[in-house]
Amino acid sequence: MKEMDRILLRFSEENVEEPITSQVILELGIPMRIVTATINSLGGDILVEVPKVHLKKIVQAFKAKGVVVKFPKLIEVNYDKCIDCGACYALCPVNAISFKEDHSIDFDEAICIGSPCGLCVDACPARAITLVEQHRNNQK
Repeated sequence: MKEMDRILLRFSEENVEEPITSQVILELGIPMRIVTATINSLGGDILVEVPKVHLKKIVQAFKAKGVVVKFPKLIEVNYDKCIDCGACYALCPVNAISFKEDHSIDFDEAICIGSPCGLCVDACPARAITLVEQHRNNQK
């Protein structure tokens, strides 16, 4: 399996009607996996996973078409501070949080959508969950 990176594509009211995502995929011939999408006539966001080796090329293609490209923050858990209360579990819209057999919390970072959501960060009474920048090797 290829190493993938996530990027957040932000569309404005002016460019949301154009098939920009399809155009970029067809022009570059590089598949992308849509993780989440919230789009309407006023604009919106699409969180996509792209092959790491093509990240710079994909980012440039979207920017050239007027799309704002951001690198979403991911969650980081301080397990020493976590009290395993489950407040985060109840709110996770993508089921990235589960309970282990010993009733402790388990976070699946491969499923987590990070900063487009962040509900777990706000819900944590122990402040054990934070959002952190992804390392990008100067490809922003």
